[in-house]
Amino acid sequence: MKIREYASAGLLLAFSLAAVSARAEDLPTRREINLDGPWRVTQDVHDVGEKVQWFNPDTRDARVGQPLSDAWQTIPRLAHLQLLLAAQPYFGRELRSFNAAPWWYRIDFPTPAGAGPATLRFEGVDYYCTVWLNGKPLGSHEGYADPFEYEVGDRLLHGRANALIVKVWSPWDRETSPGGEADWVYNVIRRMVKGTYEHADTFVQRDVNPVGIWRAVKLILHDGVREDGPPWVSAALSPDAASATVAVTWPIRNDAEPQAAGVSVRIVSLTDGKVAAQSSQPVDLAAGANSIERHRRIDAPRLWNTWDRGAPALYRVDLELTRAGRAPLRRQATFGIRTVALSRTANQTRFFLNGKPIYLRGATYWPDVYISNMDRARYERDVAAAVRAGFNAFRIHVHTENPEFYEICDRMGMLVLQDFDLNWVFPEDANFTARAVRLFESTIRQLRNHPSILAWIAMNEAGGRAATVRPGPQLVAAAKALDPTRPTIKNSSARDDLESGDGHDYRGSLGGGKYTDIYGTTEKLATEFGVDAPPAAARLRLVPQLAERLKDVLPRVAELDDYQYRLLKYYVEHYRIQKYAPNAGYFQFMFIDFCPQSFYGIYDYWGAPKVEGLGGGLRAMLESNQPLGIFMEYQDAPAAIHAVNDTNTDLGEVIAAWRVTLPSGELVTEGTRAIPLGPDSHVRVADLNFAAAPSQTYRVVLNLESKDGKILSHNEYDDPFHHPQRPQGFPERMDHELGMRLWWAGRVPIESRVIK
Repeated sequence: MKIREYASAGLLLAFSLAAVSARAEDLPTRREINLDGPWRVTQDVHDVGEKVQWFNPDTRDARVGQPLSDAWQTIPRLAHLQLLLAAQPYFGRELRSFNAAPWWYRIDFPTPAGAGPATLRFEGVDYYCTVWLNGKPLGSHEGYADPFEYEVGDRLLHGRANALIVKVWSPWDRETSPGGEADWVYNVIRRMVKGTYEHADTFVQRDVNPVGIWRAVKLILHDGVREDGPPWVSAALSPDAASATVAVTWPIRNDAEPQAAGVSVRIVSLTDGKVAAQSSQPVDLAAGANSIERHRRIDAPRLWNTWDRGAPALYRVDLELTRAGRAPLRRQATFGIRTVALSRTANQTRFFLNGKPIYLRGATYWPDVYISNMDRARYERDVAAAVRAGFNAFRIHVHTENPEFYEICDRMGMLVLQDFDLNWVFPEDANFTARAVRLFESTIRQLRNHPSILAWIAMNEAGGRAATVRPGPQLVAAAKALDPTRPTIKNSSARDDLESGDGHDYRGSLGGGKYTDIYGTTEKLATEFGVDAPPAAARLRLVPQLAERLKDVLPRVAELDDYQYRLLKYYVEHYRIQKYAPNAGYFQFMFIDFCPQSFYGIYDYWGAPKVEGLGGGLRAMLESNQPLGIFMEYQDAPAAIHAVNDTNTDLGEVIAAWRVTLPSGELVTEGTRAIPLGPDSHVRVADLNFAAAPSQTYRVVLNLESKDGKILSHNEYDDPFHHPQRPQGFPERMDHELGMRLWWAGRVPIESRVIK
């Protein structure tokens, strides 16, 4: 049943035009009990637990002839089991045993005093699970990051402990696409909708496949009226942006008889703490599902924006449902007011934020292969570091992060391109499509309430009929139906598909050739490019197996960091020089290494920048990725100087200055030019066409200065016209035992190989 109330006529139409979103938080008005331990686990190595009724809390010790273990092990917390039980969770053959057979979890807990209706809520179980309470089945679930719940009030025991038992498994896929056996890694058919599970794609180590109950399990006591999902808060701006209509949809479940209630809505600006709108109205709750909709107008709204173009203004809506003689049901949701659009043609793929084009300076973000290993402090560290490096956007690559990450991006003004979990090869039958659509819808429902999320990406680098038959079209349709306020990229990397429109380019790294081969080419929107480089030798020695395997490489880490610096700088400046002509942004792959032996980040796994030699990828970003930039266009000789302003500030007339010298300090050429640099603009400053001798090295220094002499942007190039070759052995050589690049590392004799 839908219960609607509008502040004035015509608001429903305005509500459909643009949106924002919200973060929902529980207020302390209901009894919520964390079932945080002690949990016990054991592995059912022959998968016979259900046959012998391990779900029965009274099942006794294993009998002779039963291949079951009664040695249940207490775990210290809920997290992926590899983190809790493996000596080394990021590589080693023993990790495969975690996925060879199911795991069983058990916790015993008393029924709280006065308990009546109650919800049992799981925040995250990876990947398949079946749940029993006191020997009775509650249901099964598929997924890893989407919460699910069961009503259990009538199944709780009084006077003795309740036994909650969960079977969890995350199996290996072994089937490959037809003809794919010759290249097994890239052609395995992924039957789980689980992006972090990559089957040794030379990026995730082959034996890693996270499994377990990894987020909180809660028992929520209520009185028969409860939330039936997270509220959705969206907003529509008036054409002149003088006001916004905030729409709140609050799903409520009434397990009792129909009853009268009251609903109050209060909207508070988190910028100044002032109440922007409030109201209270009666409502009739029908038995079963109810959808309460309220619309409120905010005058002179503060718009959410990225950190480099304004301020990430946020609001909070306070919701309260009251009934006679009952405790109120309360909820808060934090949201921002902004509009998003995406223009896709054969010649452009351009995002618009609040009606203005926005140039995306982005990086792929995947900070740990085990998401349960992340916490708020690590997210805060990484987002702050990304802002310092000039990024205004992240792409969350084929997985979903923890809620805290999106809250921090909302607050700090960082945009997010959010991938769904479908990557490379997966089934294309109707059954899998239905599963994928259901999980995509769950992802959207959980995350659409964040103003930082710019768009959804339904698939990554999918081939075959996935984009034209299924599941691509079905995923896009589901996203449009659930969230008409944001665009969806159907298949990232399909640059010529007008439902996608972005490209991946690894020339000079995975794609072979030289990174300068991109000179003279164009890209509408680049969502992947990059090259890996190892961290400093001292960091690698924190994991002795890695340092030993790369002992021939460690003395030359600076060479690889230098190559990362040169490649990333060249790509970033190549894209920025073609700003909106046609390039609308880029996403470097990737910001931080997600395990000790994965090296694509400009930061290593421990959060330290790769700064050997010339300075690694972070130096490239500090020079070339800031909102204001001045760049040299060049390949094997200089061509021109360009200036870029990605902010909304009109800088007026500024001075571009350049100076070219030889190693001796001898001046080759220099000059200045006054240029107008308006908001969100690109200016080709001047030709730079001195004759660069092939045998000579040069140093080029560029400055962008205000008229009073303040340095607005600085850039420099050391020996820019001699480009290093792609490193020897990259990317052809891998150690799949460790899951790492080898470059020129020596081969390991068979008799000395360490088996883990």
